[in-house]
Amino acid sequence: MNLLIILIAVWDYSYQFTTDFIYDNNIFSYSDEYIDDFINSVDSYRFPIETYDDLIVSTNLQYYLRNKFFANRTTTFDLNIKPSHYMLNNEKDYLRIAFGVRQSFGKYALKLSVQTIPNYLIRYYRNPQGKSTDYIGCEVSYPSLAAKLSVDVQPSVRLELRYKRTWDDYVREFDLYDASSHDMSLGSNIGINERISVWLGYAYKSLSNDSSNITTGLDSGPDGSYQQHVLDSELNIEFKTIMPTRLKIGYTYAFKRFTSEFSADSLHFGRQDHTHNISSRVDLKVFTGFYLRIYLSRQWRNATSEVSPLDIDRIKDYDKYRIGAGLSFYH
Repeated sequence: MNLLIILIAVWDYSYQFTTDFIYDNNIFSYSDEYIDDFINSVDSYRFPIETYDDLIVSTNLQYYLRNKFFANRTTTFDLNIKPSHYMLNNEKDYLRIAFGVRQSFGKYALKLSVQTIPNYLIRYYRNPQGKSTDYIGCEVSYPSLAAKLSVDVQPSVRLELRYKRTWDDYVREFDLYDASSHDMSLGSNIGINERISVWLGYAYKSLSNDSSNITTGLDSGPDGSYQQHVLDSELNIEFKTIMPTRLKIGYTYAFKRFTSEFSADSLHFGRQDHTHNISSRVDLKVFTGFYLRIYLSRQWRNATSEVSPLDIDRIKDYDKYRIGAGLSFYH
């Protein structure tokens, strides 16, 4: 504790604290058919849940410590802690913790970071080791390592190259889905003028399921390996109405192709997912260091399959939205 006090006193520091209240109308990303089944209590053992929608209270603390160790270039340490609490479905609560260090080299900067989500509930699935009516939480942890290189090409143009390595570690009952992935992305933030900027990015992700070495059908479990391409964009505009305002409008498209070679694996073989996300956020500057945030997003997925073209969309398609508001403090 004394060391932390000394660092705060001697080093430059800053922080940002945000709290958001978000309504999610489909927290488990259920298809329309699954939602109808839940409402009408069809095979209700599949839904040991309170509701399929919920109010989420999320807080986010970002803390920075800076000093100059090398050639008068800034070194930045940052800590990010973000807990999310679901008001009715408490089992969906999760925590994200990240730590990073960034070294500036003038026009270049390199950041290394480590992140973990210790426990996250995806949804309830049938227990592979139990009876057909035994549905339990499919929980997973996501530890990851990442590196990001930033380059200021011009005063108004910044390029970012990022690599991330992630491990999906499921609970014992679902450990056949354990996987690791490589995620590479390239993006650019382009300043149009003092008030308008645009972000354009592309990412490629390759995930290998630990069961991908199956050679005798599905006796050892399914193969959820996939390759994914992501295009994302965001428009940022600053203007003044009653108070200084920032508007962010984003769109992301992800194309995922599952690579299972086993035709009996009807949930993965020949399957392709098309996921779209549209988001908008308004930040209203109440006074220096204090913003009011309003948030709205919609996400939907369309799935196709060479094996079950009439069924996979019924099971895997979903449509959801989030709407929320919050406060953000920074120093």
